Amino acid sequence: MIEKLKDIAFRIHIEPLKTVENATKVETVIKVLSDIYQSYNNYLEIEFIRNVKFREAYESNNKVIETIKEDLALLIVDLNFGSFEAALAPDLSDQQTEIFNNEVLDWEIDTFKEFKDDIIHGDYENDHYIKKITEKYNETEREKIFKPLFSSIGNGKNYRININDKNHTFVKALIQPKSTKPYYIPKNSKNNFDNSEFTTVHFFAKVKKLGDTLDLNKKNISEVLFLEKLEHDTYPFKPEIIKFQETIFVLNRNLDCTIDYEEDNYIIKNEELDIVVWGDSRKEVEEAFCFSFYSIYQNYCIEVNSNLSDEAILLKEKMYSLIKNVINEA
Repeated sequence: MIEKLKDIAFRIHIEPLKTVENATKVETVIKVLSDIYQSYNNYLEIEFIRNVKFREAYESNNKVIETIKEDLALLIVDLNFGSFEAALAPDLSDQQTEIFNNEVLDWEIDTFKEFKDDIIHGDYENDHYIKKITEKYNETEREKIFKPLFSSIGNGKNYRININDKNHTFVKALIQPKSTKPYYIPKNSKNNFDNSEFTTVHFFAKVKKLGDTLDLNKKNISEVLFLEKLEHDTYPFKPEIIKFQETIFVLNRNLDCTIDYEEDNYIIKNEELDIVVWGDSRKEVEEAFCFSFYSIYQNYCIEVNSNLSDEAILLKEKMYSLIKNVINEA
């Protein structure tokens, strides 16, 4: 069965551009696979609800869709560690849920093939492809499918994602569309408030002393020394508390990072931990940073030194010196 899954899988090859001997970063692998998996899961939900019979079953039991997603969870059915080429496919054996008997298996096979052919192998700049996608999916659906997929691609400066065939031959590179991107991710989806009402400014001022606290009430400001309107939300990012899902990291000090806006992406970098992340919005890039920090902790800090390289042990020591406390809210 595994050989059949290798045949139908889509293969992603992560090609690092800036690491020693083109070694792939753990955080890059996690981010790429996580984003593609999110896009795939969103696609499954959308297509499931489109099926009239399945939708009726969902309306009577909303856990049905979770069962389908478990049945169709992507598996790594083949892996080349040297180049990090992973073949991804769901378990399409006939030993699946019996909710819809053979009908659901046929749907699962067709839906995965359509995701592979129409989404992963899509020609995102092609007018005919755009017309097909915009006619089939509304704005919300397109964003749910393509936003995580394009997030996996990144800005193209640190790595590339190539799509290979079952013979490991290059087929295409996943590249973020530029002029056509708004067709997939509407620009008005990035903010929930009217930008005309608010703007972000960077300023220095002389403020009245009130013990250890600051009160920026107008009456407490004696003089504005510098005022600059920011074109983008590139104000400083120096977290002292980092939260990812139910895990909170309390740090011994603020973690100095740089934040820039390039080619329609926010980019946060931290040289100390060698973290580089990006996102469409300030909120998204901060979430990506928290995810990367958490990934380093999971992959290095709780691992025994005998399983780590010398470089990884140094990173582990940096993390331990930085983290004051770890709180799990679960």
